[in-house]
Amino acid sequence: MCPRWYGLILMCFSALSGYAATERKQPPASQATNINITTSRPDARKLFESGMVEFENEHIQRALENWQRAIKKDPSFALAHLFISEASYDPVEQKTERRRAKALARTVTPGEKLLIKWLMGMQEEQYVTAIGAMNDLLAKYPGDKRIAFLAGRWLSLQEQYGPAARFLERAIALDASYAPAWNRLAYCHAYSGDYSKAFAAMERYVTLLPSEPNPQNSYAEILRMSGNSRDALEHYRQALKIDPAFQPSRIGIADTYALMGEQATARSEYDKAIRGASVAGDKIRYALQSAVTYVREKKQGKANTALNAVAKQAQDAHLSVPEAEAFRILALYERENSLALKYLDMADAALAADTETPRTDLHEELAQILRVRAIRAEAAGLKPASDQALKQMEALMNTTHSAILRRSYYGALGSVLLADHKYAEAIAYLQEDVGNPLSIQDLILAYTQTGANDKAHVLELKLAATNQPTVEQALVVPQLRMRLAANKEKRSWLQKFTNRTQ
Repeated sequence: MCPRWYGLILMCFSALSGYAATERKQPPASQATNINITTSRPDARKLFESGMVEFENEHIQRALENWQRAIKKDPSFALAHLFISEASYDPVEQKTERRRAKALARTVTPGEKLLIKWLMGMQEEQYVTAIGAMNDLLAKYPGDKRIAFLAGRWLSLQEQYGPAARFLERAIALDASYAPAWNRLAYCHAYSGDYSKAFAAMERYVTLLPSEPNPQNSYAEILRMSGNSRDALEHYRQALKIDPAFQPSRIGIADTYALMGEQATARSEYDKAIRGASVAGDKIRYALQSAVTYVREKKQGKANTALNAVAKQAQDAHLSVPEAEAFRILALYERENSLALKYLDMADAALAADTETPRTDLHEELAQILRVRAIRAEAAGLKPASDQALKQMEALMNTTHSAILRRSYYGALGSVLLADHKYAEAIAYLQEDVGNPLSIQDLILAYTQTGANDKAHVLELKLAATNQPTVEQALVVPQLRMRLAANKEKRSWLQKFTNRTQ
C-alpha cells in the first residue's frame, strides 16, 4: 500500500472515530443541530427539501427537477446547484452547476461552505481537502442525520463498507425512522457478505416506506445478490406496481434475467427500460447492459455489432465514458491481442478530448482501460507497453488517492505477475482486488500453482456465488458454474460406481 494512500485511510478513520465519539454526548445548546440553508425564497427551500427526499428515495430525475425549479425561483441557491452537480448524468450540466456552486460558496453559511468544499473536493479528486471538510462538518453538526447519511453514502460508493456502516448507524441513532440510512446500511451488510443483517435492515426499510417503490427494489437487489433470483423478480414487480415508471426496477428485472441465463428475455426487458428512459445517459447505459447479453451467449459477432452501436450512440450524445466502456468491453473478450489493443486505443481516444465529465468518472474508466491494456500487452509479448500502462495506473492512484483506482492497479499488477509465472508475488496483489471476478479467477490460478488448493476451492465457491450484472461476471462466473457442476456430477457418478463395486 502506498504511504500517501495509507495516510488518507488513517485520516478517514480519524474522522470516523471523532464523529463516533459524539454518540456519547449531546451538542451544546449553542451548537446548531442541523446545517442552515441559505436561500431568499421559502418556496425554493421547500423545493430543495422535496428534492433531497426524492434523492434519498432514488427518484433521481424527480430530485433534479425539484432542484432545477428551486434555482428558477432563487438563482443564487448554492446547495441546489451543488446537488444537481452531484446527481446529474449530464457532464455539461455537472460542470456548469459545479462552477455555480463554487462561485456562490462565499455567500452562504459556514456549514454550507464545508458541504460544498466536501462534495466539490470529491468530484475534483481533492480527497485530502474533501475528507477534512467532511470531518469538520460532522464535528460541527453532530445532530444532523442527513450529513451522517451523506458521509455513509459516499463511503459505501467507495466500497468502504465498514466505515460507511458506522456513519449510517449514527444517522439511525439520531432518528430510528430515517429510512434512507436503513437502505444504505442494508447494502453495506450485503456487500460485506452478512445477509442476515442486510435482510433485517431491509425489513425495517420496507416497513418505514410501504408506499415507495425503492424499498421493494432494494430488497430485490439484495435477494439477487444472495442468489435468490426468483424472489428478486417478485420484489421488482412489486416495486413497479407501486410506481410503473420506476426505472431501477425495470433495469433490475432485465439484469436478473441476464444473470439467470435467460438472455432473450433479458434483452426484451432492457428494451422496455430503454423505451421508458427519458435521459440519454440512461438509454445508453441500458443498451450497454443489453449488449453484454450477447457476451454471455458467446455470440461475438452480435456482441460486436451491439457494442459498436452503443459506442456510436454515446459519441453522438457526447458521453465519453460509456463510449470508452463499450470499446473496453470489446477488448475484454476479444481473442486477438492485437485487435484488443486497437479497441483500447479507441477507448483512450474517446476520453482524451473530454473536458466536461468529472475527473473521478474519467479516471476510473481510464484506469480500467489501462488495466486491460497492461494485461493484453503482456499477453502479446509487448512488455514495455505493459509496464508503461502499469506506470500510468500507479501515477493515477498516487495522484487521486482513490480506493477504487488502488484496487484496479493492484489487480492489474497481480495479473501481469501471474502471466510472468510469479505466482507468490501475484497473490499479494490479487488479494487486494477480490471484488473483481477477473482478479479472483487469476487468484484461484495463483493459489493452485503454489499448492494452496484448499484456498483455491473456497474462492471458487465464493466466485460461483457472485451475482452482479457486470461484464466481468459474464466472462467468468457462468463458465465456472458449469465446470463445478460437471465436477460434482462426475464425483456423484464415481461415488455410485464405487458403491456398486464394493
